[in-house]
Amino acid sequence: MAFVRCWAEGLDMAASWNRYMFVDGAADARRARGELQRLLDELRSLARAHGRPEVAALLRRDPEAILEQGSKKPTLEEFRNRQPPDFYTEAELIELYQAEFGARDSRSPARRKQRLRERLVLAVQWLESVGAREPRPEDPISAWLDERVAARLAGVGIQRLSELTFWIRTKGFHWHRGIPKVGPEGAARIVRWVREHESALGALPSPALVPMSQIDTAALTPVRRIGIVPLERFAPPSERDGSKGINRAPLERCKVAAGNDYEAIQAWLRLRVQGTHTWRAYRKEAERFLLWSVMERRKALSSLDGDDCVAYRDFLAAPGPEWTGPRNAQRWSESWRPFEGALAPASQAATMTIVRSLCEWLVRRHYLDSNPWDDVPKRPDAPSMPRLRALSQKQWDLVQGWLSEQPPSPALRRLRFILSYAYMSGMRLSELVSSKVEWLRHEQLDDGEWAWSIMVLGKRNKWREVPLPDPAVEALQEHFADRGLDSELLANPPDTPIIAKLSLNAPLSAARLYEVLVSAFERCAADIAAVDRRAAERIREASTHWLRHTYGSHSAARGVPQDVLQANLGHESLATTSIYVRAEKGRRHKAVQAAFGSPRLKA
Repeated sequence: MAFVRCWAEGLDMAASWNRYMFVDGAADARRARGELQRLLDELRSLARAHGRPEVAALLRRDPEAILEQGSKKPTLEEFRNRQPPDFYTEAELIELYQAEFGARDSRSPARRKQRLRERLVLAVQWLESVGAREPRPEDPISAWLDERVAARLAGVGIQRLSELTFWIRTKGFHWHRGIPKVGPEGAARIVRWVREHESALGALPSPALVPMSQIDTAALTPVRRIGIVPLERFAPPSERDGSKGINRAPLERCKVAAGNDYEAIQAWLRLRVQGTHTWRAYRKEAERFLLWSVMERRKALSSLDGDDCVAYRDFLAAPGPEWTGPRNAQRWSESWRPFEGALAPASQAATMTIVRSLCEWLVRRHYLDSNPWDDVPKRPDAPSMPRLRALSQKQWDLVQGWLSEQPPSPALRRLRFILSYAYMSGMRLSELVSSKVEWLRHEQLDDGEWAWSIMVLGKRNKWREVPLPDPAVEALQEHFADRGLDSELLANPPDTPIIAKLSLNAPLSAARLYEVLVSAFERCAADIAAVDRRAAERIREASTHWLRHTYGSHSAARGVPQDVLQANLGHESLATTSIYVRAEKGRRHKAVQAAFGSPRLKA
């Protein structure tokens, strides 16, 4: 209605589109005019439904068709050609023509045009009063937003306005990431619309309006309290905080500066580099264990025994609904929960390994007297089948083909480089975001050839050298030129990040790089599902670490020796590297196929 009102008031149609109807990018005048005609047709039907045919007739008139003084009066045929084809009957066309170019009177064309605009504005206001109302949370998205946008939101399960506002409140400023074809500008327009109807839909929190980097996170974090909340917001009741835990070692022997379980966990976490993947994984498991102990088991963590640990093991397979929340909910959101659902057997095993190691460290530091997990036998489950989380050559080719079909943009060029760089270096997520120019090496080999490599600071704070093939170096040179840097790689400042933000040469965080790649794999899978459903399912599962496994798998398949691959990947054990060696498996399959695969076997 605001867009139609702009037309009635004589405002620029393209600018009005960009303000109120922004869908799939900026509009031109032709596109805006076509959408205006569709809306006017709906409003004329609404006017007729309310018994106001004169309003319907008024909406057929265009103030711009009123000629200025001295202008030549068009013929009926010329006037017909200005209108949408096959839009008016002959009688309607004549009536409209006479309304615009009938008998001249003392009023000037400018005055007639202004008068018509005033009448149109009144008509639009009346239509708003009878056909428009405040949105309600239970309304379907399609009733308020463009049908194409509504379809894209429906693709991720957002069907109603209440679900839309919940999604935005839960995920924050970048809520649109992971929703195909809903970009930052379209998302900003949707947020503006929601804010215009805050009285009906509810107010949005500040992290949904601006990036977290522009927010005082200390002021944003609520006061610590008892409840199922993130670790930094958790305040256990004094009788369960662990200061007097049953399993506490004598205080005079304690080698960690911690008066309670919360402080002991923080001391354990400080042994890891904050913000790394390992630190986040350890925080998540310690957080879950502490919250479950206090809120579910009603005991301090330092009072748990073997029976409690068995109960926690069983709890992981089926956490209650109060413990589960939406995927990727931000830690500041009230919708955050420690679980997204029941853990798979492999995830349960990983969880118990981490919390067992936490308790073991607390015993070594004489905070706990004994490790309660020592009394918990491992499940007698059958070992899970090993599954290599890597893309096959065909699946990787599908990803490359999908990239080549996307519309060019700075984000796409960066994505193409990130995929190539990760695929041809085999680095971990933390290594990718930490890599910089000073890690690069260009050295002459013993045979006189010059070669590029990169020194990588990996796990356990160990350096390793990874050779960079020519395509990787060429992709890096092209990427640097695209960022306005020197294509002579070593001529750039040593601290220049290899992977950077789009707007400035600042490094990406590990969480953001992970999000960029996972979102790309999801979009790719959605687009190729019609061509190869099984490949799409595999690509949809992919993440940053899959690129490392893909590097290992493809390298082994192309004959890279195991010891070389072990050094490149930074594996402590050759057995870890052997999971990529598939040549023997392929040879065995071909031998059996040759023996038994023919339609008829000779007697």
